Amino acid sequence: MTGTVQTQNVDWDAAYTLDTRGQACPQPLLAMRRALGELPAGTLLRVLATDPGSWRDFHSYAELSRRPLLRAEQRGGVFSYWIRRDN
Repeated sequence: MTGTVQTQNVDWDAAYTLDTRGQACPQPLLAMRRALGELPAGTLLRVLATDPGSWRDFHSYAELSRRPLLRAEQRGGVFSYWIRRDN
């Protein structure tokens, strides 16, 4: 990924949450792309997923689209991804 992403002072809990738990790849990624197209510019989106393949998919998408993945984590079998809707 190129460039630096500023994540200081981000209110992670205020993100719009898209719950794709239980959906198999590529559904979480497709749902994320659909949501980004519908949300207002600047909206922080958090995607919840349970498919382990989503880790690879979301990181690949960020790299290929040059849309930074601001945060990604796994806790108890649930993957969370934060991405901001750009202009």
